[in-house]
Amino acid sequence: MTGTIFGIKRMEMHDGDGIRTTVFFKGCPLKCIWCHNPEGISFQKQVALFQNKCMGCGSCGGNTDEKTAASCPAGAQVLYGTDYDAPTLAQILCRDKPYFDNSGGGVTFSGGECLMQADFAVALAKELKKMGVGVYIDTCGYVKRAALEQIIPYTQKFLYDMKAVNSAVHKACAGQDNGVILDNLKFLIDQGCDVEIRYPLVVGWNHREADPIGAFLRRLNFTGKIKVLQYHNFAGSKYSALGMENTLPDTTTTLDDIDKAVAILKGYGLNAINGAKED
Repeated sequence: MTGTIFGIKRMEMHDGDGIRTTVFFKGCPLKCIWCHNPEGISFQKQVALFQNKCMGCGSCGGNTDEKTAASCPAGAQVLYGTDYDAPTLAQILCRDKPYFDNSGGGVTFSGGECLMQADFAVALAKELKKMGVGVYIDTCGYVKRAALEQIIPYTQKFLYDMKAVNSAVHKACAGQDNGVILDNLKFLIDQGCDVEIRYPLVVGWNHREADPIGAFLRRLNFTGKIKVLQYHNFAGSKYSALGMENTLPDTTTTLDDIDKAVAILKGYGLNAINGAKED
């Protein structure tokens, strides 16, 4: 069994506690308009062409495919999607185990949506557990309940996206209703899992969701951290390189916007923080 991975980021400090290595799984069931990893949406391997890096050397013969991406001398072509088996990938990820051990870090599965490749995610998490490396799961929550049940025994913490409680707002932002997401969050909390909520704040889209999110989490007696994240549109070049429509909103989310949302959430007795200021 193999899994398709589109990136591995070492020495990461923002995808959980301590020093971490983040593994980006290909494929996502949502189509968030502000997605900053568009290369993770499709389940298929993709080759991106970054025109600004192209030297015009002609080595690709005008083609864009896996072979030309591997041989491009300027790195103008990038392949997003590499197949790994779990033992091999676990060995690669464990190269930084001394840093994990000294910092309280580990490996974070992200994406795309890592639990859309649930069997592979479980197999990889089992390998890492045998090696003494902890795993965090960064998830949008729009996954089958069985995937959560399978991965819970091998997961230290869930980093759980919460874009909106209002279903119409969520569908406008992410292309799907959020009923499954809210139900799965309740399930994880009821199971006693360690959960950290991530609320990506995008002014003009979901900035009025702080109150509904606060009320919902209070009803669940949620006691974990909720991190409000600042929107940015830095991923525009990747959309262009992949030949995808750039859906990134033309809006600005300021630190003051984040602070206001944090204050609202704290008003519900939640441990809310400004993710742009503190981690």
